[in-house]
Amino acid sequence: MRYIEALFRDYYRRAQLEVPDIERREFAWLTRDGAMVRHRSFKGVEELRSFCAKEAPLGVYYSVALYSDPGNKDMEAKGWLGADLVFDIDGDHLDTPACRGMELLTLRCLEDAKEEAIKLLEALDNELGLAGEAVYSGHRGFHVHVRDPEVRGLDSGERRRLVDFITARGLDLSKFVVRGRRGVENLLEEAAGSLRRIMMGREDGNYAIHIDEVVTADVHRLIRLPRSLNNKTAFITLPLSKSDLDKPAEEIVERAIAFRKGSISVTFKKPVGEVLWEKINRGVGEEAVLPAYMAIYLYLQGYVDLNGVR
Repeated sequence: MRYIEALFRDYYRRAQLEVPDIERREFAWLTRDGAMVRHRSFKGVEELRSFCAKEAPLGVYYSVALYSDPGNKDMEAKGWLGADLVFDIDGDHLDTPACRGMELLTLRCLEDAKEEAIKLLEALDNELGLAGEAVYSGHRGFHVHVRDPEVRGLDSGERRRLVDFITARGLDLSKFVVRGRRGVENLLEEAAGSLRRIMMGREDGNYAIHIDEVVTADVHRLIRLPRSLNNKTAFITLPLSKSDLDKPAEEIVERAIAFRKGSISVTFKKPVGEVLWEKINRGVGEEAVLPAYMAIYLYLQGYVDLNGVR
């Protein structure tokens, strides 16, 4: 683990972290023994980067909410000022042939998750007039952030109704209201074009959009910091443009690899077949020399022991 720690520390020394409204966010991180530490605030990106380079956290998270006192440990005393609208699409929650029963990351499942992210971004733009920012989670899925000031004031109930609209499930369309959107009183008045997708989504799951509903409704949610390292893979949580999403999932993962140099000898603790673009096909007790990024990923997943760097 000291080797992993050194790699993480070196990464954060040069990481190009970007955090909108950083002084209003709560931060949390995973320590090297897996404990979650919360209620930290930073005045700027340089302070955050210095902290990460010193502590080498396994994972870094920040609040979707903005607070007047984000470092306060009393949630009621933090002073909630609003929250970004966030969506989480996780491949292991998708009921597709490529994702069903998935344990280790495959490109086929990630392609399915990417398609959900594309559908979500199109629905937000075309049906609600909202601009979403996509982020590869560094593992099996994608996050979408909406930072429009006019949605930051939505409470949990309003966000749940928006989830109903997006997922095309359990929705009474005549009662859906988005508060504060420039005179939009009833979504039906401006989103009639979305009715076909909603009705088709009720009949055919290919038209519905599959998101983690709990994440979107939670106005105090902590979510992975873009450009931080994912503790389950050591891949970068990578911001994406719309054109990036048009590219194959393989290219997205390639860009998210933080540790490309070298190879590592490993011993397998569990059988491993296909992972990403690699056909490893090794059983328990077998040894192999793998690219560093693959060895680290399998180590963090609990599939191998690291023997030595080459």
